[in-house]
Amino acid sequence: MEEAERWIHDRLDGGHWLAWVVETEGEICGHVFLCLVERMPEPYGDNNPVGYVTNFYVLPSQRNKGAGSALLEALKRHARSAGLEGLIVWPSERSTPLYQRCGFQPPEELLELPLDT
Repeated sequence: MEEAERWIHDRLDGGHWLAWVVETEGEICGHVFLCLVERMPEPYGDNNPVGYVTNFYVLPSQRNKGAGSALLEALKRHARSAGLEGLIVWPSERSTPLYQRCGFQPPEELLELPLDT
């Protein structure tokens, strides 16, 4: 637990990681993290960072009550105002419908090379 707390604290202080939380009755019941992925400058394109969405969790007692949607909407508002190129996520099977309801779509341009051995 201490290692995770230290890791989160260090990343949030560095500015490349951001986090949102949602509360119910003064208690945190969900969170989502965003990692800003820098892009190499190129002369003809947009060089804005891409946002990697991760560590998204809502307590089971608060699911299907709008907490998850509220977290993703807040994250999307920030991403738009910060000029991010887009958002990417590797969703679980269970979370895919929520991401899709919030506007996430399968990629048209992304390629992946799994490095599992």
